[in-house]
Amino acid sequence: MSISPLPPNVLDALQRGKTIEAIKLLRASGGMGLKQAKDVIDSYASGNAESAVAPGPLGALPADVSAALHNGNKIEAIRLLRQRTGTGLKEAKDAVEAVERASGPLHGRLSPGEVPRSGAGVWIAVALAAAAAIGYYISRSPS
Repeated sequence: MSISPLPPNVLDALQRGKTIEAIKLLRASGGMGLKQAKDVIDSYASGNAESAVAPGPLGALPADVSAALHNGNKIEAIRLLRQRTGTGLKEAKDAVEAVERASGPLHGRLSPGEVPRSGAGVWIAVALAAAAAIGYYISRSPS
C-alpha cells in the first residue's frame, strides 16, 4: 500500500518514456534532491510501485503519524503508520524516513517533554551572573 502516490504528471512522463523529465517533475513537486527523486523513479520503473513513494510534507501522513514524527517520536510514527495502513515494518520505516527527509532539518522540533527555549534566556542569565559578581566585589572592597 503506498502512502503518497506519484503525481499524475510524473506518471504521464514515465509512460511516455521520459525518465529525466519525470525526475525533474518529481523534484519540482516533492521538493526532494536529485538522488532521492531518481531512486523513487528507478524503483517505480523497476516495477516496485510499493516503494516508489514520493515523500511530501508531514501532512501526507495520517494526522497522528505526522504529530508523532513532528514531536520526534519516529518509532511511534512508524508503529502508528503500520497500524493505520497495514504496511510492513520496512515499508513504514522507509515512508516515515522519506517524509522526515523531505520535511527538512529538525530545527524547531522538540523532544518529548522538552520545553521551548530561546537564546535570549542564556544571555540574560550571563548578564545577571556578571552583575551579581560585580556587586559582590564592590560590596567587599574597603571604602
